[in-house]
Amino acid sequence: MSPDATTPGPGLFVTDDAQGFELDPRPAEVVVFGSHLAFGSVGLNAGLPVYAEAGIRCAAIPTIVLSNLPHYRSVQAIDVSADWITASLRDLTAAGALRSLRAVAVGYLAAPSQAHAIADWYLGLDPAARPPLVLDPTFGDADVGFYTDPAVAPALRERLVPLATVVTPNLFELAHLTAGDDDASDVAPSDISTTVVRARTLLASDDASAIVTGVRTGDGEITNLVVGTTTDSVVAGREIPTGAKGLGDTFTATLVAAQLHGASLTAAVEAGAARVRRAIEDRERARTGAPDN
Repeated sequence: MSPDATTPGPGLFVTDDAQGFELDPRPAEVVVFGSHLAFGSVGLNAGLPVYAEAGIRCAAIPTIVLSNLPHYRSVQAIDVSADWITASLRDLTAAGALRSLRAVAVGYLAAPSQAHAIADWYLGLDPAARPPLVLDPTFGDADVGFYTDPAVAPALRERLVPLATVVTPNLFELAHLTAGDDDASDVAPSDISTTVVRARTLLASDDASAIVTGVRTGDGEITNLVVGTTTDSVVAGREIPTGAKGLGDTFTATLVAAQLHGASLTAAVEAGAARVRRAIEDRERARTGAPDN
């Protein structure tokens, strides 16, 4: 996608009243950054339905466009440059689409330069009206390793983690965000005390929180750790084994939507976990043809 297309093409009707053409006239409450797939339930495809169900209008900024999940043997990709992201945010601001922002949600990034572009834009917002930034550092998982440029991890650590009100890593992502560039030692899935200590290093202010997802504590349960600067708590639930991707995108969108509707952080985490379980159960019913309960 070229950042050079800053003026309409020849013959295209242009007006200062273009907002009148919008079917949905509401400005965006959330800017969401993430991958867009022609087919696949990850990235923006996973998160936007959650926001729509909650009645929240979003501005969705793609960070890469794919034909399908990259784990298939064939995939087509369109790279989205950092310049395109910067120019698009400028266009949306000029159009008045971002005048009522209440949150910024950052998911999958395809290149370190995108992290720098988003951070520069965010820091350019009026500090008095700057909305909270929720960072889902979507760069890898224990079962598949990195699914983006590994250099994205240090870029997130340098530019976006310090700006985040909430950061939601899985254990693989936590290991890479909290380790030195040459030593990303694993975090044991059941080692809660070490996980809390490492998660706390991501907090840039007293108001910041880290939610570490996918912590297994035994007895068939999976836990989300909610870590603040001085407190920590757990939100545990029954683990449903699955290889499905997009669960983090679903979780984070539910978390943001719940908080925008007034939920506490813990209640929002509970809502996110419940939505993920529902998504897995719906997937299994669709896969097996089992009837709804």
